[in-house]
Amino acid sequence: MAEKFITRPAKFEKLIDRLTEQGPFETKQAAMTFAAAVGWYFVRKRDPRGKGSQEIRWNVVESSNDDAFIHALALAESDSIEILGRDRQKDEDDPIKVFEEYATAGFQYIQDKCVDVPGDLLDNLLDLIAEVNTSPSDPPPGLEGLPPEALDFFLAG
Repeated sequence: MAEKFITRPAKFEKLIDRLTEQGPFETKQAAMTFAAAVGWYFVRKRDPRGKGSQEIRWNVVESSNDDAFIHALALAESDSIEILGRDRQKDEDDPIKVFEEYATAGFQYIQDKCVDVPGDLLDNLLDLIAEVNTSPSDPPPGLEGLPPEALDFFLAG
């Protein structure tokens, strides 16, 4: 079986460097994982990665347990466990492609909302995170009927 890789989008290489050198992320992989979460939460669509830059080997992703996030993101995108299977058609999406495309959308969002605006990068990133914490969100699927207090109880515990 061929080794798997995560490929960073080349057009955001300078942003990735800035997020790891001046920002809160110790690794480029961590910055990419954050960007994928931002892409999924705020943008809600995937952007093609375009030209790739350096690759991150899958065993590095697994050793930091980021593979679980990648698979969860793919499941959230497809609503079908089949996306994780080996029986997919070659042209179908796979978890890595889903992750890379949400990361690309997330990097664009970070560029627009945290870099290309006045203020410090770290402060702007913190404002972005605070926005997640203060924005009303829909309850998870299957829990729509529960009152918000019940969800707060589960989240606090």
